[in-house]
Amino acid sequence: MATNLFRGERALTLGWPEWPEASFHFIWLRDNCQCASCLHPSTRERTHFTADVPAEVAPATAELIGDGDLRVVWAPNALDPEGHESLYPDGFLRSFRYPDEGAVQQPAPARRLWASELNGRVPRFDFAEVVRDDAALLGWCEAIRDVGLAVVHGLPNHNGEVERFVERVAFVRETVYDRLHEVFVDPKAYNVASTALELKPHTDMPNYAWPPSIQLLHFMRNEATGGETTAVDGFQVAERLRAERPESFELLTRVQATWRMFSEKGDVVGRAPMITLDPDGRITLVRFSNQLMQPLQIAPELVEPFYEAYRIFARMIEDPANQVVMRANSGDLVTTHNHRVLHGRKAFDPASGARKLQLSYMDFDDLLSRIRLLGARRAAQAA
Repeated sequence: MATNLFRGERALTLGWPEWPEASFHFIWLRDNCQCASCLHPSTRERTHFTADVPAEVAPATAELIGDGDLRVVWAPNALDPEGHESLYPDGFLRSFRYPDEGAVQQPAPARRLWASELNGRVPRFDFAEVVRDDAALLGWCEAIRDVGLAVVHGLPNHNGEVERFVERVAFVRETVYDRLHEVFVDPKAYNVASTALELKPHTDMPNYAWPPSIQLLHFMRNEATGGETTAVDGFQVAERLRAERPESFELLTRVQATWRMFSEKGDVVGRAPMITLDPDGRITLVRFSNQLMQPLQIAPELVEPFYEAYRIFARMIEDPANQVVMRANSGDLVTTHNHRVLHGRKAFDPASGARKLQLSYMDFDDLLSRIRLLGARRAAQAA
């Protein structure tokens, strides 16, 4: 509960017993009024136009009431010719304290970086439990959020089972390939994936401005010798690159490469750096696909430095110390955060047994949405 209130020249400052004081600018408070005339009661969407809040807006009075809620009566202004009253619950103010005062409105997803020590310890889930039980589904969602890699075992050998799994969580992300894509050895191979050759660790579809962010591979049948699945935590490797070779890291965050993927349905070409950072310098996306990268079109003086940075990054990805190697059996669903985890496979012998996979995608934003919804449902049941 807020226990003290101080009015400054352009902001109100509140104090809580367990936290440092936090300031809220007048304009921020007026823009975020929680009353039914400013925030639609059912949609929870702002109904006034933010640009109409005048820069000189100021309270006539401000006070703490009840359990630390803030009550503000606004002096008449261009938006409120007759004044206005706002009430800010204590919980709202706690939730939306400014980031530089110790709070972030939407915390960044948790991350547990890993290397080869994850071998034999990849999070595993039972398909029947995930489909039936919200707690198991939440566990899988949190594993993808935190680790970026998980296996669901026990899927039926039915066409479209991976698509039905995605729809249990959220929505299928469609791409230039089919909504439900099959992977098997094809004499008319359209991609390295449809051969029996080794497939180096990579992320899928870096040619998209927003690549599909979760990949789901259903091993309907996997009876061939070889073909072990490989996985690499691209965030962990990129962080090592930042620490050990900062000049190479900086180059890969700045210089744009080009990728292309096409089918009978489309031809998608995109340019972007191999490593994407958010404004705080946090790694948000790794693009790495040796087979899809197109000839470089960059400034001449950057060509050799780029190849050197690429070589260093690629060798780190190839280092067994950074890789997980596992056998995916028939009925396994290997799921990865495609913006983070690179996946691949060892070469296999197609004459030694059947191997057929079905592939689908979904988006990480929708997974985070499902986590919030499941958390809210759990809280409601506990209340």
